[in-house]
Amino acid sequence: MPDCRALFAIALITAPRLSAQPTSVVPRAVAWYDTATTSRARSVPWRVSPRVANYAPIASALIPGSGQLMLGNDRFIGYVALEALAWWKYAKDVSEQRSQEAAFKQLARRQARSHFTAGSPDLLPDADWAYYEKMRDYKESGSLSLSTSGPIVPETDTLTYNGSRWHLAQSTFSTREGALQKYLEDAVRPEFAWSWKSAQFQWDVFKQTTNKRNDAYRSGFTDLMVIGANHILSMVDAFSTVRLRASTNANGDAAIGARLSW
Repeated sequence: MPDCRALFAIALITAPRLSAQPTSVVPRAVAWYDTATTSRARSVPWRVSPRVANYAPIASALIPGSGQLMLGNDRFIGYVALEALAWWKYAKDVSEQRSQEAAFKQLARRQARSHFTAGSPDLLPDADWAYYEKMRDYKESGSLSLSTSGPIVPETDTLTYNGSRWHLAQSTFSTREGALQKYLEDAVRPEFAWSWKSAQFQWDVFKQTTNKRNDAYRSGFTDLMVIGANHILSMVDAFSTVRLRASTNANGDAAIGARLSW
């Protein structure tokens, strides 16, 4: 009993000293994000070494989602789906653009250009997109020369394309020789002449078809921008994942993650 009372007295004396000590330990919590599996039930059918994981950003830049697949990250599904959808949409828009181009070129040959050939209008030469833009803006091309023989006599009707080119050349150059040379560079040749004069309805259809062609072209350009953005985003995603942390678990799985303490 005396020993018990002595121990109890010592405890009473030291207790205030222990409780008076200020604590300097701040509770800390650690969060760990790991792409590798930690159990057999969640195991994935692929394994990636840390050395191979370093090439994940390059793989994602070439084929979106491939880097995420190498890292065992299921985000690859989104990148692959977006890539496939964007290419499908691009192919559809390119097909639509070609279809509309074929339609308005055929309409132009058979309605506006057939008056200037003795053969089949389908055999008339083709031209670039700028040529068909001129056909949108001017109802008639006008004659290259008002004279059938001798020196060139430029078109004077400013409502026609050739007439407007001659008027512009005269106002630009101080000499007739300079204006005539510029006119011959810009004027439409006889094999490309056109006239919508007796085909107003067909001209309206031609304009609508070229508008659809332009819409398909712009949509295709947007598709390419989406595809490029998907490549860049997938590459940045893979790069940031690799840069966060790369390690190997005891079972040999590659782990990509980061520690956050608070």
